[in-house]
Amino acid sequence: MDNFASIEALHPKLPTLLSAVIGQFTHADLSAYAGEFSNKASLVRGRGAQGAASDEDKTPEADPEVAILSGEKKYARPNGQDYFTRKWGQHDDVEVIRTARENQQFVLLYGAPGCGKTALVEAAFGEDLFTILGSGDTEVSDLVGGYVQTPSGGFLWEDGALLKAAEQGKPLLIDEVGLIDPKVLSIVYGLMDGRREYTVTANPERGTVKAKDGFYVVAATNPNAPGVRLSEALLSRFTIHVEMTTDWSLAKKLGVPALIVTASQNLAKKQSSNEVSWSPQFRELLAFRDLEKVFGTKWAIANLLASAPEIDRPVVSDVLSRTFGEAILPARI
Repeated sequence: MDNFASIEALHPKLPTLLSAVIGQFTHADLSAYAGEFSNKASLVRGRGAQGAASDEDKTPEADPEVAILSGEKKYARPNGQDYFTRKWGQHDDVEVIRTARENQQFVLLYGAPGCGKTALVEAAFGEDLFTILGSGDTEVSDLVGGYVQTPSGGFLWEDGALLKAAEQGKPLLIDEVGLIDPKVLSIVYGLMDGRREYTVTANPERGTVKAKDGFYVVAATNPNAPGVRLSEALLSRFTIHVEMTTDWSLAKKLGVPALIVTASQNLAKKQSSNEVSWSPQFRELLAFRDLEKVFGTKWAIANLLASAPEIDRPVVSDVLSRTFGEAILPARI
């Protein structure tokens, strides 16, 4: 059977239709295309066919690397908890962070509280990591350091996390970076660009601190939090920007009940359309799983509803009630 006949086997009228559409092609051209189409169609039919298949036709087993990217590889955090990897493009997210450090490509993570930003960085760098938790009250001294009183009544200079990380060549996480005054954060610029140094003006004896190889900055922020400000000067120093979301499939793998995952997904959709300001993230889902084991499903649901912002509770209650098939009220004593 020639190629043209092969494509006719797929559907009697298909050669006629193709000829009408691409009449400028020669019969040989069409036959060549038909042969390629027929071969691909045969592959599709072969994969869907029932019965025994040859070794070549069998679907290959999942490559270990693919399994890893599906959340089956885990890293220990300093607090002893496990962090399960996520797929970042075609790569393991922990390895992306580590490789970015090797290449001095600073990373900015953004996403809702509890989605795993801090956990990812802790899993990547472990005990080597220095952390600064930002707020609207964060001052230069919280990053650089300052004088502290000694038991004898004197004062002694003590480095902050920024200087310690720079001098020791260690990674630094600036958590909730968007809440810190941009003027305060400007002291980090020199350590993140080609200068890689900072002059401690608050302590002339400390002089200029130069960053050693290995010094690295990762920042995390919730862009929807009130008061978030990120200057262009700071943003431009982060080569990699990525949004972190809750991994629903991983939540199920870790034993989070399917119904609460479904409810959370529905709330996430409502949050994206601004119907609510809150939806359960990975942290809340794991807490729900653990609380349900101890106190039961109804108790855990009521507790989850109580953790939602009061303004969002009517919508959250409605979603939970529809999902579980009964009226849900927030926990109350």
